[in-house]
Amino acid sequence: MKDLLLGEDGDLYLTDTSDVVITDSVRQAIRIRLLWFLSEWRLGPSLGVPYYEDFFVKRGNMLKMRADIRAALMSVEEVTAVNSLTITVNPQTRTAKVLFSVSTTEDVYKSEVELWQHMASRQTD
Repeated sequence: MKDLLLGEDGDLYLTDTSDVVITDSVRQAIRIRLLWFLSEWRLGPSLGVPYYEDFFVKRGNMLKMRADIRAALMSVEEVTAVNSLTITVNPQTRTAKVLFSVSTTEDVYKSEVELWQHMASRQTD
């Protein structure tokens, strides 16, 4: 399935010639789910990952963090399995790095998401 590419800021991405770019919607759906903080969207306050509650706290529970990320990945309809998941949290800077690999019926996606307390960014293979 294809979709319109969103830029790093979440807005519609346009090329230098103002053309839109088509992207793989599974990859983008995963990115959106992982960058979605719990209660961030006023129309769906129960949606999102509880980063402030579980990640950016003193002595966070790594098992809970892994469960949160795994649930977010599996909530993407096309994802059939989480193959690998590595989470690195830096409590001093309140940042987290999530590396993962997921399978769909058609492909395997590997990616890295970097999060910090007030912003989020993503890099994809």
